Amino acid sequence: MLTKKSLQEIPFLYDAVMRECEIDPMYDAALIKNDTIYYWHYKNSNNANNGHSTTKLFIDSCVGILYDRGLVDIKAPVTSFFTEGELPESMDPKWNSVTVHDAMRHRMGIEEVPYGVDCDEDIEKIGDDFLGYVFSLELKYKPDEHYRYSDAAYYLLSRIISSASGEKCQDFMFCNIFKPLSFRQWATAVCPAGYMIGGGGLFTRADDMAKLPYVYANGGVYDGKRILSEEWTKLAIENHYALDEHGNTGSYYKTGAMGQGVIFKNNASFAWHGCSPDDGGNRTTRLFDAFSDYVSEV
Repeated sequence: MLTKKSLQEIPFLYDAVMRECEIDPMYDAALIKNDTIYYWHYKNSNNANNGHSTTKLFIDSCVGILYDRGLVDIKAPVTSFFTEGELPESMDPKWNSVTVHDAMRHRMGIEEVPYGVDCDEDIEKIGDDFLGYVFSLELKYKPDEHYRYSDAAYYLLSRIISSASGEKCQDFMFCNIFKPLSFRQWATAVCPAGYMIGGGGLFTRADDMAKLPYVYANGGVYDGKRILSEEWTKLAIENHYALDEHGNTGSYYKTGAMGQGVIFKNNASFAWHGCSPDDGGNRTTRLFDAFSDYVSEV
């Protein structure tokens, strides 16, 4: 088991988190470095909080586990994972050319962002059949031709994980990520049919959320246990599967709405939950800079 300490023992990062608390609410934050977890939690907030779009890194990692087992070909059409009865009759035929790789890179061919899982009015618009709704969308562009970020792609990936694994995505995620990484508290938002939303809605503690990017920082291994293949971690970084580089720092990250974030570099990872206007862009940059500077100095 990894050693646990207070984030306060890393003054540079702890001071950065405390400065952010004075601007907007911060719920928790955690650093993992050299098999030690440093954690801070605001006592008057929930232990587990919504990571919003940081959820997408967990979804891609489940795809990676299935890829490692030979159960998912990332070049396979997304429609190949579903029966004829699950696909709408009026589906745009271009969907048959959209691959798993395209979905993870937000290059399915849609123009309009179909919905946000955090918006009640969008959830009401979709109705009970989320899968049918996604496949009813018109693809204005050819697959891989046009980038358009959407939660719809990740609901589709959640359903693909369920189809390929034979169990619902959240159950597969529990057995293959949460349990081996010793998560203590977690919950997921699901659609009316009981499938994980995928694009957001994963509730965790920051000291648990930081464990998955730590897996990537260590070539797929956590606490001596292999979670992902080294091949997959390289594929995910090279193809920007829910990961982008922070400037030219060599740090790779995923953000979430309202200012959540995970980042990793050089055998270290950092994660936090908070609440900021405008998706917390300024906070995200400041905390990512602080993490990158700290990792570069030690």
